[in-house]
Amino acid sequence: MRAYLRFELRRLVRDPRLLLFSVLGPVVTYVIFSALSADGDRLEGVNASAALMVGLAGYGALAGVLSVGSSVSQERAVGWLRQLRVTPLPAGPAVVAKALVCTLSGVPSVVAVGITGRIQHHVDLGAGRWAALLLLMWVGTLPFALLGLAIGYGLTPQFAQPVNFLAFLGLSVLGGLLVPVAYFPAVLRHLAHALPTYRFAELGWRSVAGLAPSPSGLGVLTAWGLAFAALAVWAYRRSTVRR
Repeated sequence: MRAYLRFELRRLVRDPRLLLFSVLGPVVTYVIFSALSADGDRLEGVNASAALMVGLAGYGALAGVLSVGSSVSQERAVGWLRQLRVTPLPAGPAVVAKALVCTLSGVPSVVAVGITGRIQHHVDLGAGRWAALLLLMWVGTLPFALLGLAIGYGLTPQFAQPVNFLAFLGLSVLGGLLVPVAYFPAVLRHLAHALPTYRFAELGWRSVAGLAPSPSGLGVLTAWGLAFAALAVWAYRRSTVRR
């Protein structure tokens, strides 16, 4: 498993899409939209600039994680998964290793948007809160890495890309990463609280406020993560079955 992890890490570092989708886009969006918020505004219990910083950092992290995860549909098409299946590596560890590598693609967005927030709006959290923000938002990407893998293992490249985009866009918008849920109608606010994207961003908002993750938020993220993990393992096994 260690050799497979090293192999996947080298592939991740060489992927130029990581910079484009998970860093440049969220940073530019944050610079534009955070300038529209008033200095005294508060969202999700924190300053509006910090709240938008967390939301767009999560947006970029989600883009990076899903794009890397769904790239496995290309690997499936060229027969790489079939070759991997004949190795001694079981399906479960193979999916976990790939998911862990995918989560690393979300880290650059959190770092880049965080630096932008510090420079543009003087968001000052202290070393401890910055570290907690980075750590929790990295760990929080795991359910989405598993979702990306489930899409990639389960669908052909022609279908994986549009399904991946729709999942990314729908979860980002409805989960409050782009537009704060405070502006949503009541029905959509309740829906947002049940989605993993809102609970993912909530990890960051509570870190900024100096609070521990909420039990309900962790419960929602864990439930979605387990569901996506089961789906990813099933899709992996199904994709490598010889016909």
